[in-house]
Formats: sequence, structure tokens, C-alpha cells
Amino acid sequence: MDINDRSTVAGGDQEYLRDVQYGDGAKLDVRTALHQRFSTATAAFPDFAADLLDWPEAPDVLECGTGTGRFWDNARAPKSSKLTLTDLSPGMVDAAVERAGSHGFDSVAGRACDVQELPFADSSFDVVVANHMLYHVPDPDRGVAELARVLRPDGVLLAATNGYGHMDVIKELVAEVFDDHGDKLYEVFGMDTGEQRLRRSFASIAWHAYDNDLVIDDPAAVTAYGLSFPPGEFATEAEAAAFDTAVNKRFVDGQLRIRTRTGAFVCRNPRR
Repeated sequence: MDINDRSTVAGGDQEYLRDVQYGDGAKLDVRTALHQRFSTATAAFPDFAADLLDWPEAPDVLECGTGTGRFWDNARAPKSSKLTLTDLSPGMVDAAVERAGSHGFDSVAGRACDVQELPFADSSFDVVVANHMLYHVPDPDRGVAELARVLRPDGVLLAATNGYGHMDVIKELVAEVFDDHGDKLYEVFGMDTGEQRLRRSFASIAWHAYDNDLVIDDPAAVTAYGLSFPPGEFATEAEAAAFDTAVNKRFVDGQLRIRTRTGAFVCRNPRR
């Protein structure tokens, strides 16, 4: 997909992503909270994803697109890990470093940088994490190539993403009240499209699905979710009220089920 065809969130406006949507963790936290409160999965996503890896002792770990660092809530990564947490947004880096540090990791460093041009030497890391972020990158192939470059030959990349149909009810509600936002995230890098991009830089790729429909009994949480990203984040008072009304109408006997389609690629044998 040409960059000129991208939506604001699908790599079309890096300044917006850095300064507005992810300037701090407030909007991301709203979306994370919905998943945490109403998950039906047997394990939280950070534990599920971390369990996909065989963690070496005291690994050098790079995370790109760290957000607020919630991946490091997992109970699987060794506390001896040497973490380097990066994000396009300095505000996110600060939040992530503080969060990871509060979980007792021995070494946590942060750096604001672009995954398309990582400021690290070749073969610097044993583990690289790029969860739910490659669909925000203007040139995801370049980003993936950089992830492979900084990974050691025997290292592993964990790259989580979503797919078409993820949070389908939310998308329907947005289209009902606003124009269809058409974020095109999963055309850029999704569970249905990501493997092709990863194959250019990794010889071994495995997909692991995360089963986790949401069963929700709080309409306000769904409304907050839908108003945390475009176009809802820029809604007028009247539009926000209309969205809330539409959300409430979807609840049956006090509940709403929302389908998710998410998981993670585990990639080995980086191509040089």
C-alpha cells in the first residue's frame, strides 16, 4: 500500500502518532483496560506472548513500540534481562521504563527512536519485541529489516498483531455514527498480511493465535474505547453522545460480546 493511501494511524502521520495519539499513555490505557477487564482468555496477553519464547539467562532485549511497557507485566521474562525499551514517543518511553523498573528487572534503559532506523549495532540483541506496532510504520519492510539486523543469528523476534475482524463490533459502531474510519492497519501489517513481510527478513516464522473474545457488562467502557482513536477521538459533544447511544443499543441483557483476532509471530534465523 502506498504511503499516500494510508490512514493517519496506519503510518500516514508519524507526528500525530508521536505527539497526539501516543504522546502519553492515556488513550492506549483506555483500550488496554477494556481487554484486561473483560477478557475470557486463560492467560493475560503479556504472559501468553512471553511464553512463546525460550528465554536465555540474562538476555539482551530490545522492545520497539514499547508503549507504556505493559508487556513487562509478564511473569515469564527473567529479571536478569537487560531491557532496552524504545518508542517513537518520548512520553511512552518514560512510562515504559518506569513500569518495567517497578517490576524488578535488573537493567532497564529507554530511548526514543524510529524502528525504521534503529541506532544499534548489528547483532546486538538476543530477543527483539515489536508488539502491535508495525502497522503504524510508514515503511514496515524497512522496519522488519531493521529488527532482523539488530538481532543475533540465534535470536528471536516476537511480533504481535491483529487481523481483519478484530474488535468488529467497535468498527461497526464507528461506521454507524461516523464515516467508516478505514484505518487500514491490517493491510499494512496484520495476522493475514504480516508473514509475507517477515519472510523477506526471517527464514523461520510461526504464527500463534490468542483466543480472547471480550464479554462486556459496562457500556461506558466500550464508549471510551471507541472515542480513544480517530475519528472518535475528535468527536463533537453531539457525536460522542450519539456514539454512546449506539453502544448501549448493542447490549443484550446487559452484555456485549466482541470478537478479537490477535496473536503473535515468532521469527528466527534473520536473513543478512
